[in-house]
Amino acid sequence: MKNIKSDFTVNEIGKFQFYSGVAIGIGFSFTFNTLFRQISKIAEFRTVVAESSWNRVIDYELTFYYLTLIGFTSVAFAFCFTTYLWMSRPFARIKRKTTKLRFAQTNSMWIFFGTLLFLIRMIWVIGETDISIENDFPYLGFMVPIFIYMYCWNLISDIYKSKKPFVLTSLIFIISGFLLSRI
Repeated sequence: MKNIKSDFTVNEIGKFQFYSGVAIGIGFSFTFNTLFRQISKIAEFRTVVAESSWNRVIDYELTFYYLTLIGFTSVAFAFCFTTYLWMSRPFARIKRKTTKLRFAQTNSMWIFFGTLLFLIRMIWVIGETDISIENDFPYLGFMVPIFIYMYCWNLISDIYKSKKPFVLTSLIFIISGFLLSRI
């Protein structure tokens, strides 16, 4: 028997779930953007202790690379919450679809917290060494937000037909990542 997936539409997700997921995703992207920028300033605290001067933290400016990386990472993390809300239908008509929805919901939060813990550990290690993501691994830094975004869409495409929405949200992902880097 052929497995037929339903289309990924606003009506299939539910209007309230869809639009609340989008709104919460936008809010979280701004929140994460601000949070990551403040964390990068706090990361300079080690220098303050070593030099006994607050001037470096007060005058600290992020480069375009880091602003863009923070923008894309913020949007990717916010998309995890959006995916969680989009997949939060407690019961579907088909039992297997209900299982897949719960799997997608759980894994979107798992990938969020797992990646966040990985990044915290990576920032700690990089802070101890003289490695710079911008100079030493310029393309590798963008693999984390791309991975998160693609993983969440993989969860969605396992349940729904989603080629057109994927292309549309990919454009939105890129545009909003650059817009957040300018804020």
